Amino acid sequence: MSENNIVSTVNWSIDWIQERMKERTSWDGLTIIVISVLVLSASPLIRYAAWAGLVYGVWTLWKKESWNPFSTTTAAPASKDDKK
Repeated sequence: MSENNIVSTVNWSIDWIQERMKERTSWDGLTIIVISVLVLSASPLIRYAAWAGLVYGVWTLWKKESWNPFSTTTAAPASKDDKK
């Protein structure tokens, strides 16, 4: 292939892409392609995040709630023994 043919092919490709980018449907298609690639590449990470969420959910269900330092009260709640 001569250098002239390569330049001609590159110029044709650039013109074709520029014409497609003027169309809304091309933007829709590009958006769908990008989202699909992101989902396919992130799916292994999503699996690990789901396992982490499951473990955290079980842990919070099992753990007894203690005094919350972020509550609106200024002091820790009194225990039953302190009321005597």
